[in-house]
This record gives sequence, structure tokens and C-alpha cells, in this order.
Amino acid sequence: MSFNIAKRTLLSSIIAASSISTLALAQQQEGFTLTPSIGYYNMDSDRDTKDDKAYSLGLGYQFNNPWAVEFVYLNADTTQSGGGNDVDVDQYRIDGLYHLPDVSPLNLTPYLAAGVGTADFSNGGNNNTLVNAGGGLKYAINDTVSLRADFRLVDDVEDHHLDNVTSLGVQMTFGGSSSNSTPSTNDSIEAYEQSYTQAEPEPAVQPPQTEQAEVINSEPVEQVQEEPMATSPMTEEAPQQPEIVAEPPGKINIQFGLNKTNVEQKYYPEIEKVAIFLKENPNSTVIIEGHTDDSGAASYNQKLSEKRAQAIAEVLTNTFEISDTRVESIGYGEERPFVENDTEAHREANRRVVAIISTSEE
Repeated sequence: MSFNIAKRTLLSSIIAASSISTLALAQQQEGFTLTPSIGYYNMDSDRDTKDDKAYSLGLGYQFNNPWAVEFVYLNADTTQSGGGNDVDVDQYRIDGLYHLPDVSPLNLTPYLAAGVGTADFSNGGNNNTLVNAGGGLKYAINDTVSLRADFRLVDDVEDHHLDNVTSLGVQMTFGGSSSNSTPSTNDSIEAYEQSYTQAEPEPAVQPPQTEQAEVINSEPVEQVQEEPMATSPMTEEAPQQPEIVAEPPGKINIQFGLNKTNVEQKYYPEIEKVAIFLKENPNSTVIIEGHTDDSGAASYNQKLSEKRAQAIAEVLTNTFEISDTRVESIGYGEERPFVENDTEAHREANRRVVAIISTSEE
């Protein structure tokens, strides 16, 4: 059976997806995924079949947590070793993917994968059960397109062959929440809130009032008009005005992709507002606090919150040259929810990064 048309369709999809991408870093979104790929199928030496190119198409769904599920169809047209007959390979898999925290600032997301399926070889071995395991890397080009490199070990359980497949593809995501709209993905939007403390000015000390004593003699005396004595004028000191400290910038929203920790360039102007305030108030400091909701494992959320807080702190110190002695980051994971995690709206409110700016007098 010929699959030339299918191959041309897959290659066209990859080229089209690459052409609409941009160079800006972006986050991946929750939604349905379409992944055309090309790769190399390395056959077990016992199969007596040549290694050859492979073409695949994956249809899946990325959940609002580290997990994704994917159905994959793979086809390879090869020949038997020694220039024999053509061998057509059709492989069908259902895979599960688990995404690890991304590698900041490279915007790479590693993932682990495993699944089951079947394979048909035209020279024998029809409907053989397969078990695969491996992993790969994703690089987000924009909010819907990612480059994806994948490696799998494929165990033919029935014929006891161990193959491997290496592929490169383009993953496109549809139907998820846009980064410009109200977020609905897990950890998709972090509210970057500003609060501060300002030293209260001490009240001005009022000079004490002098009471004038009245003296009454027991005998009548003639009242003598006294000329007023010239006194030197007293200069009244004006009360010291308290130093006015400018208010820090208002509430800022910074978006993170699913399981992402890198801060995109387009949000740097927002963080710069905080940097400007810190530079104009040299005695001020800031603490960046990372928080998540209770979706997923607590240990994973703890590390994710720490890395996101640290990412914003590094932008302040590395890009805007704020001294690292004035910037501190800490992650609380899911330990300090703003509200109960009982609705999606409440979980979104709990997914936040808070910047606490403190000022002090010299």
C-alpha cells in the first residue's frame, strides 16, 4: 500500500506550521494537539529489514496539568536486507506524556513518554503488540506552535524485537485559552501584585505653652504705665515635613505557560516599573513570593513556585541591574492559598506571584 500522498501532506503541514511561527518565546497552551513528524526508524537486526525514514501524525490533548495523551500513527516504507521485497510498516500507538519543568531561560520543556499499540509489517508480524518508552524536548516558538524532538524504544512483545524511532516534528495546539484572554489553564496566569510599607512620619512636636502668673498686692498701689520693653523677635521653626515616598507601581499581571518558569520578553516593561521604583527609592527592597493552586503533586508545585519567583528576581537583578542584596525570592507552592481551591476561579486566584516592596527611612 502506498502512502506517498500521506507523506506529502505531513511534510506540507510541517512547512506550513514553521512558516507561521515567530522568534518570540512563548508558553504552551492547554488544548487539542496536532503533531506531524518525520524521523528515522531503526529496526532490530533480527528483523532482516533495513532502517529507513518514518512519517507520523499525532493527535492528542494537553491537560491543565503536566499530563498529555496522544494517539500516533506511524508509517515507514522500507525493504528487506539484501535488496529484497518492499516492507510496509504501519504502527498505531496510544501514549501518555508527562512534562517536566522547563529549562529556563532556554524555553525548553523536557518530557517523559510511554504507551502501548500495535504494528503491521507487510512481510509478516501483523497486529503485533508494542510497548514503547522514551521522552523528548519541546521548544515553544509561539503560544500555539512548538518544535518537538522525540526518541522512543519500541518493544515488539510478540516477536521479541527491540526497535527505536527518532523523530522531529511541529506540535500545534488548538482550542486552548489564549494568553491575551482570561486564563483557564493550570498555572497559566500569575498575578504579580505589589504591596509596600511606608514609615509613618513622627508628629511634629509643639512648643509648650507658657502660663502667665498674675501677682496681686495686698496694699493698693498706683498703677504705673510701663513702657513696653523691646524684645528681640523669636523665629518660629516650621515643623519638619515628612519625606514623601512615591507609591510603588500598581498590580501587574505576568503570564506563565503550562509548567513554564521562563519570563517572556513582552512582560519586561511591566517588571521594569518595579525596577524604576527600586532605583528611585534606594532604601527599598523587594521579596518575590511564588504561589500555586493545589492541582498536581505538592512537591512539584513547591519547586514550580520557587523557580517562577526566582525567574522574576533574576530579571530584576540581571536585566535591570538591581542589586541582588535588595531582591529576595521564595516559593510557597500550594501552602498559602488566597482563597479555597474549590472552584476554577478560586484556583486561578491562588496561582500568583506576589512582590512585596518595603521602604525604610535613612
